[in-house]
Amino acid sequence: MADVVARSFRTAYLLTNSAEEAESAVLSGIESWNPDGESDETLFHKVMCAAVRRRHQWEPPVRTTGARLWLPEELRAVLTLAPPIRRCFVLRNLAGMPAQVCARLLDLLPNQVDEYAGAAHRCLATL
Repeated sequence: MADVVARSFRTAYLLTNSAEEAESAVLSGIESWNPDGESDETLFHKVMCAAVRRRHQWEPPVRTTGARLWLPEELRAVLTLAPPIRRCFVLRNLAGMPAQVCARLLDLLPNQVDEYAGAAHRCLATL
């Protein structure tokens, strides 16, 4: 379970750009998860649902802050993306979720998810 919690936190952090929001999403996912009847992947999905429900004011991150140094440089770059394209990229490409699942989570159409994830790829390629 420790692996899925760590993976959930990292992914929620990339979705929210906030350690506090990521922690809250993980706790919410754990509280709603039945470890006796649900898989680790169900826990991960519950955390992702909780993370995308959290809508907060976006502020571009400062690349050198110590709070983000635990992330590899490539993932720190993801945090510079605007929230709509960052969320699509994180869920679709980093978490490997199907476009239909991402679309439901983000209240988008599947083709929008792929368009935004592609835009994220293009933005990241220029960094």
